[in-house]
Amino acid sequence: MVRISDIAAKCGLSIATVSKALNGSHEIPFVTVEKVKKAADELGYVPNVSARSLKLRRSFTIGVLFVDKTSSGLRHEYFSSILNSVKVEAEKRGYDITFIASDNLGGKKLSFVEHAKSRNIDGVVIASVDFSSPDVYELITSGIPVVTIDYVYNGCTAILSDNDQGVMSLVSYAYVLGHRKISFIHGEDTDVTKKRLAGFSKECQKLGLNIPTDYVKNAIYHDPDTVSKALNDLLTLPNKPTCIICPDDVSALAVLASGFNSGDGKTKDISIAGYDGIALSRMMHPALTTYCQDSEMIGSLAASKLIDRIEHPETFVPEQIVVKGHLQEGGTIKALAAV
Repeated sequence: MVRISDIAAKCGLSIATVSKALNGSHEIPFVTVEKVKKAADELGYVPNVSARSLKLRRSFTIGVLFVDKTSSGLRHEYFSSILNSVKVEAEKRGYDITFIASDNLGGKKLSFVEHAKSRNIDGVVIASVDFSSPDVYELITSGIPVVTIDYVYNGCTAILSDNDQGVMSLVSYAYVLGHRKISFIHGEDTDVTKKRLAGFSKECQKLGLNIPTDYVKNAIYHDPDTVSKALNDLLTLPNKPTCIICPDDVSALAVLASGFNSGDGKTKDISIAGYDGIALSRMMHPALTTYCQDSEMIGSLAASKLIDRIEHPETFVPEQIVVKGHLQEGGTIKALAAV
């Protein structure tokens, strides 16, 4: 078995220097760290995780809190992309990930904090959950390092998608194509929804669009049934919209696949947009017009910032980092003559 002393001999360095380089110490110059890592790879060195954990008093395990109301779980491409990026970045930094829950474990119901402590988890990425839950607030205030995605708590780093700008981009694009009657079906009442609604209202006001209150409908994220009901309500309006923005790509694609549940001509010239930018949105023809969130960057930053806080608590300063996405023009918003 290759030992640290073997790497030290190959590099002509002290065992202490090699140990610090392998553990990511900021005391060691970057060139030296790269030299040590290259030698370790060439010799086939495998770190002793147990010894490392005992020495640094860390488990090198990150917890992920992911609760999905619609039970689509990791089958939902947007969240699976975020979680995969968390995993990739964590492994790159020498950490494993595990999911934490408040369900019965070994016959006992544990809180999120109890579960995290029982697994000796070093920190938690909160990806999707009811952020107003007392269980979540207990975790936030427990002293366990936490990074949140798309929600802001005092004292915690948050990785945020540009939700307001995303909807503004969709409204602006529809406007350029001649649409003046634009509707928005949003998800349930969350911080994300509030930002998207603000973006919708802001852009409509900027463009001088007078949007009737019944053009804004509520539904549930990733739940095509509630979105279809809201859409059918819109189609029965005497002055129905010409463009409808759905809360997510899954719902938008389901609406398009169903033919809007109408064969009586009421859907003629109705345009549809989604939100998220999942890969399936680009596989259809025409491609779905949507706003692509940078899920890979969101997940990678969440893991990176959490590990930075775990390893360097003395320099931690909470941040709010907005990750920008981009408009996918697609072809499901049709060009109309301006009215």
